[in-house]
Amino acid sequence: MKKIIIFSVFVLALTLSACEDEASKGVSTVTTYATMKLNGSADMFWPLNTPFVDPGIVALEGTTDISSKITKTTTLDVSKGGFYTINYKVLNADGFPASATRIVKVYDASAPFNGYYQSRITRNNAGTIANRGPYNILVFGVGSGNYYVESLLGGWYSIGSAYGAAYAGPGVIKINADNTISIVSASKLAWGYPCLLTAGTTSTADSGTKTLVLNTNMEDVPTMKFAVTLSSPTPLN
Repeated sequence: MKKIIIFSVFVLALTLSACEDEASKGVSTVTTYATMKLNGSADMFWPLNTPFVDPGIVALEGTTDISSKITKTTTLDVSKGGFYTINYKVLNADGFPASATRIVKVYDASAPFNGYYQSRITRNNAGTIANRGPYNILVFGVGSGNYYVESLLGGWYSIGSAYGAAYAGPGVIKINADNTISIVSASKLAWGYPCLLTAGTTSTADSGTKTLVLNTNMEDVPTMKFAVTLSSPTPLN
């Protein structure tokens, strides 16, 4: 009896194995992932209030063009200066995704202080003076006399200390009619607080020499003061 049972189990195992082999026929475990290539730049400027024309993107699955299957999402608004991201996505025949992104900086092309500036910074840390720079800092108009500044600290931490973009302290400044500067908005550094204009000082813009002088400190650290001079700009494009 035991031999018969063992034999029956063996036959059943062979039968199940054969069924699995039959069921797996024609099922591929190999997929060809899609590749995506942006036309134009992955990081580009676009003029304020100008209808956006996407340079496009190509998606290939092997040698097959599947660009028509690409979906795109973005919140790009050309009436408002600033940074925007375009996200592209496509699925291959097996449903596996590929993606790509493009950064679009909507800017006021007529703004006189547009450019990549050389920053030089003097830091007064409660009487201890140190200097850094020059560092390359982006400035571009976002409309209404306002400008995005890549780092209100001139790149002291993000570039000078190599901490990265989370420690740049970017912001939007306004150049007033009397050539003084005020801060419209400021993003927080990774430590959790933004930059302010230092109380009792004046920050200024000189249209003749294309020079911006920012006197700033980090909120909650008022004794650490940064005198940032941005000069010698090169064109954005």
